[in-house]
Amino acid sequence: MGIIISSFKGCGRSTFIEANSGKVKIYDASQENPQDDEELEGLVNEVMDAVNDNDIVFIDSSEPTREAFNERGIDYDIFYPSKERRGEFIENLVRKRASSKEIMEMDRHFDKLIKEIDDDESENCYKHKLSNTGEFIGNSPIIEQYVDSLKNRKTEDNIKTEGND
Repeated sequence: MGIIISSFKGCGRSTFIEANSGKVKIYDASQENPQDDEELEGLVNEVMDAVNDNDIVFIDSSEPTREAFNERGIDYDIFYPSKERRGEFIENLVRKRASSKEIMEMDRHFDKLIKEIDDDESENCYKHKLSNTGEFIGNSPIIEQYVDSLKNRKTEDNIKTEGND
């Protein structure tokens, strides 16, 4: 059984997936703003099915998505930047050649989105605020340790399997 990671836009989900796809089993269930209860219910069901067969399952960090998991008491970790990193995240969107609409949305709503996460007091939401410049999911010590433990466990499982031949 894996873990569920809610990722704020720009925290390195895609980069992490690319760098680790051969090392751990990753499922990306992140959607941009599920629109209604039916979509949210479908997302929760999809994630709960995927978490049994994958090491990491990604979801987005939108408030409706977080609320859907909070209401059902499903544990997840959320990675998000501090408010002080607003400029860095907007610059990264510009470098990635994101649409002007996407850049404007981030610029306009960044502080509000961070405050929503900061104010979330749900018992099953484990917050990881990425405060330092250049700090993302892929270089987070918590995730690095988790991936290392998975690789070590798989190596041990392979040794046990080979020993039974």
